[in-house]
Amino acid sequence: MKKAIVFAYDDFSDRLFISCNKNNEKVYGSARMLNLTIDFTKDMKAVNMEIRKVSEYLHAIGINPAILNNLSEVSIVFKQQRDGYLIYFVLRAGDKVERVPYNILTAKSVISEVA
Repeated sequence: MKKAIVFAYDDFSDRLFISCNKNNEKVYGSARMLNLTIDFTKDMKAVNMEIRKVSEYLHAIGINPAILNNLSEVSIVFKQQRDGYLIYFVLRAGDKVERVPYNILTAKSVISEVA
């Protein structure tokens, strides 16, 4: 069974909140990278995400931010990469679908790039 994803876009603060939390899982900690915050459970499962200044980010990567005003569905795809994770937020508004990518480097890959 696919779990429901709850989402809300606040145009006043320009934030998109996405929750995959089921059964009231408790948030153990959060990680903030640039304009993205991810909440994790004790088992390191991502349960909530917030994208701040989301319309600016969409515009910067060539996506029309008007999609945010008519969202009907949001899904998330996590892909582990050699140097970290690739996260896609898939935004759907009617027939329009946009994939919003985030590339998250792990601390080890960042350290090796600096050294």
